[in-house]
Amino acid sequence: MNTNTKNELLVRDVTEKNRAATMLELFYDLIFVVAIAKLATVFHHDFAQGNVQHATVNFVVIFFSIWWAWNQYTWFASSFDNNSTRFRLVTMWQMLGALLLAVGVKKGFNGDFSIIVAGYVIIRSSGIYLWLKVAKDNPALKVTARRYALGIFLCQVGWIAQAFFPFSYVVFALLWLAEFMVPYIAESHTQTEYHPEHIEERFGLLTIIVLGESILASTYSLEKLFKHFSFDLLLVALGCVFTIFGAWWLYFNSSVEHKLRIKKIAFQWGYGHVIIFASAAAIGAMVSVNVDVLTDHAVVSIATANLGFAVSVALFLFGLWYCQERIVATKPASSLFLLLIVVLVITLGMMPYSIFSIGILMVLSAIYRLKVPLMTS
Repeated sequence: MNTNTKNELLVRDVTEKNRAATMLELFYDLIFVVAIAKLATVFHHDFAQGNVQHATVNFVVIFFSIWWAWNQYTWFASSFDNNSTRFRLVTMWQMLGALLLAVGVKKGFNGDFSIIVAGYVIIRSSGIYLWLKVAKDNPALKVTARRYALGIFLCQVGWIAQAFFPFSYVVFALLWLAEFMVPYIAESHTQTEYHPEHIEERFGLLTIIVLGESILASTYSLEKLFKHFSFDLLLVALGCVFTIFGAWWLYFNSSVEHKLRIKKIAFQWGYGHVIIFASAAAIGAMVSVNVDVLTDHAVVSIATANLGFAVSVALFLFGLWYCQERIVATKPASSLFLLLIVVLVITLGMMPYSIFSIGILMVLSAIYRLKVPLMTS
């Protein structure tokens, strides 16, 4: 582990062998997953009660704040984590903000985003401090780091200001556009370095943890199965497990580490993962909605619940295609396989027993990709 007695945030060696996630990073992920789990639970209940549009929009709005905060810290830590006491304390300050995000989820679904904004500003305020420290300790990155700090600061002013007015999707979209532009503008001067192997592992670990939310949904379906046994519930439980296994296999079937050394691809890959993370969380929520429908605890129809599950799986596969298959495929045509599966998933979502049939399709897709690899020598 890289340490220094001066607490300087110097650029780490990006060629470091066997760079792995630290215990602090794993702890950090755990806190953020609490927020994602809370969001998935509230989304599940709101959707099941028939508030489909309301639930979906709020899920997307809140998930963006959780994902972006995690995403920005993860890339920063890959470049500058020095394991100092100061860095640990600043990281824990961010974790406090993440807990506030979790606390504010329910109020956010009721139109009150004040707690979420407060949590998000706490998280990003430490980002300002860290980038100013980088500017001080790394003369070559002074302009880049100051651009990051200024960009983050201005965005936080925007978030705080909009909290005093009625929520506006236009303002929300503009603020997120500004957030996304900060790294592009900052990196256009002098690019920061990162460890590709470490970054790929970090994103993979969060994918596993978010898929764990769907494992909880499968547990929920099995509990209901033992209390109210039915053929339909059995198929939902099996389909959920098959879908998760297939999703895990497809995600970890290929490595993109060698491609992440190209900055343009790294940006696309990092940003595109929001689709994978959000859809993975939504898959579990939609399984729970289906279980509620089958046990007469929901207002929505089984057709709506099935389609919600299918769309979540389809988005996961599309995100996988965007972030992996199209990037690593030796022959571009071979990457189109997942896009075909996306169409089939949506089609199955409009038919009876959707979760089970989609689960079988996911397993078959994983087997196919195992037999027909993307990369050929």
